[in-house]
Amino acid sequence: MDPVCTIGDPCGTFDIPIVPCSGTYVLAGEENGVYEFAMENKSAACGEGRDFLQLLPDGTLQFISRGDYGENTGVLTLASLDDSSATALPVIFDDDGSPDGTTALLYLLSDPAASVQAVIISHGEAHPQVYIQHMGRMLEDFGITGIPLGAGVDSALMPGEDFPEWLRQASDTFWGFPVPNPAQSFPIQDAARLMVSLLNQASEPLTVFISGPSTDLARALRLDPGIRDRIKAVYIMGGAVYVPGNLTDFSANPDNVSAEWNIYIDPLAASEVFNSGLPIFLVPLDATNQVSATMADTRQWRSGDRVADFAADMYDMLLGGSTTNQMSLWDVMTAAIMVHPELCDLVPLHLQVITDPGNTYGQTLVLTDGQPNVQVCLEPDVSGIKQTLAEEFAGSP
Repeated sequence: MDPVCTIGDPCGTFDIPIVPCSGTYVLAGEENGVYEFAMENKSAACGEGRDFLQLLPDGTLQFISRGDYGENTGVLTLASLDDSSATALPVIFDDDGSPDGTTALLYLLSDPAASVQAVIISHGEAHPQVYIQHMGRMLEDFGITGIPLGAGVDSALMPGEDFPEWLRQASDTFWGFPVPNPAQSFPIQDAARLMVSLLNQASEPLTVFISGPSTDLARALRLDPGIRDRIKAVYIMGGAVYVPGNLTDFSANPDNVSAEWNIYIDPLAASEVFNSGLPIFLVPLDATNQVSATMADTRQWRSGDRVADFAADMYDMLLGGSTTNQMSLWDVMTAAIMVHPELCDLVPLHLQVITDPGNTYGQTLVLTDGQPNVQVCLEPDVSGIKQTLAEEFAGSP
């Protein structure tokens, strides 16, 4: 913004990458310290409206935008060089609508070292177009706005077996939890196109977090292979390297004892991502089998705010309300390791995903030849992960 500006003159520019909308601010009027700006030279995605700015006593700016898109409000502040938000890890979050994946999102929203740039729901446990609306309502209920939402296609690159329909219907009902503002709906973008747009417009490379199948990232790479240079890292919860898989409870193919669900749902997508040349960091069942939560752990999470309380509610539901049950922290620990990589030493491996039909379909197979293409967590810091979750949930603002 120009330090001196008169009514009718251009005063500065604006750029909202997540829409994407950009243009020029022209001062349209001023009343009682509230400055009204018209938007000119707008990009095609912008709506029709006016923005209002008011300087507050603490040096921040009250922001109001009104138009055919509704009304958005907020407070603008200049980030200092030591502001944690300026150094937080920017993350595109992509889950398949699972309770533990939702808990991982709640963790990332609670940890100031992470900055969620988008929330995407892929096929898997969820029907993406249904569950992403639950995410929008949940975020708004927590007072979290401005995060773009994306939904993937409801099928794999190479369609195979899906999760049982009863499980997917449970995700449709938000796992039995009350849905805030159930009649409200939110604008949703195609997952792959949203990824491409955010990556190409970001001022720095972004990290992609995947706690479901890799379909959305594989589709994004097909749309624009150049985004490889805009991705800092890809963290995936999935695979079973040296341990058995986890298909036996739900799968119609119980003879497959080597595959893990997130890879099994779309092995072709996982194979394309593993062989994309991207820096891949994998947290497989080998690691997640070692770290579990009980209701004693979730009680510690409840020292935080409503976000932390709901994270505890999610896991207490998985635990069946039993004080003696344990449940693996699949997606949640992967999120913690992504933000705090010291929580697991990584082993470079050359992994091949089996895409041929049969009893090894979806297996993550270790090859002894060729260059490593994946960094794998095999020995996580169990106590460190649980302590990190407790501290970040308890410290959530």
